[in-house]
Amino acid sequence: MKTYHKLLPLATGYFGVSSALYAFDGLVVVYGPAGGAWHINIEDEPRWYRGPATVVGAGLLEMDVILGNDSTFINNIAEVSTQLDRRFVALAGTPISEIIGTDLRGFSRTLESRTSLPVFMVPTAGSEPYPEGASKAFLALARKLMRTPERKVKNGVNVLGAIHLSTGREEHIEPVLQAIEQAGFPLVSVFSVPRPGQEDPLESLRNAPSAELNVVVSTSGLALADHMYATFGIPYVVGMPVGLRGRDDMLTLLRREPLPTPPAPARPAPFKHALVIGEPVMSYGIQRCLRHDFGIPRVDVVSVTPDAAVFAPAEGRLAALAERGQADVCTDGEHETAALMNDPSVDCIVADPCYKALLTRPVRFIPMPHIAMSARLNWNLPYEYAVEKGHAYLAGRLFASA
Repeated sequence: MKTYHKLLPLATGYFGVSSALYAFDGLVVVYGPAGGAWHINIEDEPRWYRGPATVVGAGLLEMDVILGNDSTFINNIAEVSTQLDRRFVALAGTPISEIIGTDLRGFSRTLESRTSLPVFMVPTAGSEPYPEGASKAFLALARKLMRTPERKVKNGVNVLGAIHLSTGREEHIEPVLQAIEQAGFPLVSVFSVPRPGQEDPLESLRNAPSAELNVVVSTSGLALADHMYATFGIPYVVGMPVGLRGRDDMLTLLRREPLPTPPAPARPAPFKHALVIGEPVMSYGIQRCLRHDFGIPRVDVVSVTPDAAVFAPAEGRLAALAERGQADVCTDGEHETAALMNDPSVDCIVADPCYKALLTRPVRFIPMPHIAMSARLNWNLPYEYAVEKGHAYLAGRLFASA
């Protein structure tokens, strides 16, 4: 069992489902006890206050679990989805549904016949990391709605894995999307950032198979990328373009050209050993920026969610902006992370501000919120990571006087 004394535990599977599906105007039903969706909406889903509820709980009481009350649950969901004018319904599993063996797939079929809406279940158990829950949600949505396209969009690109738990507020990832479009690669769809002028957010999802290339910006998008390659033949690249080097390398990959040898930085930062803590794809993007834009000779990564899929061979993957080093680790343990942060050789740390509580000595600390860790606490914190804005933000922190 993991224990946390100074850190918050990371969001789990059905939080990832909520984050993945929020932008598509559906209704996500968390099959759990009364109040089960409250902590998602109040803490891990700060966007909830924009409009009608997108995430609701089943509101199960003890006797519902013991004796069963399926008809009431189905009636309530059918009524709510109609009242809120949702475009689909997703049923997310929890430890409760796992323990009592709830047939959420059967519920989905019944609800679909009752509401005439697309209804599907997401097989979460509540104990898996949030990227796994988001991955399962993306796959369920894609299998339900994606169809073989009549024609391709020339140079069209899908961006996969842009969920708020990993990439933060929409304006933080927007410079990446703009850079892709300005380089001549039209965006077909973004999972999951709503695009301007979209009346039906599901339309871009249905059109996603017409793209010629996928860009995966977090581990939440890897399973969907593999599915779209196997089903529609769309290859993909992996990486978050942080800073100038990240921007240039990502655009080179989109052009399907080999990466050039990066030049020496014009102004090296005054640090020798940096540590980056966070979601794997984001963290390796920051590592690349610190190495090549700022010349920090040693940059180690602590991936707090599983990172094996980033480096595992995949048939449809063209390239990845990630290089695993000998000192890189994958752990969300508080004790292990504290030991790495307090290594005397580490003189710069990039991480969510919550990790400052683990420090026992002075070090240059650059805040980079990870919403899956700190949720609403750091939602409005001023920071950047994407392309030029990310470079400017990191430069301001690296060269600031102590």
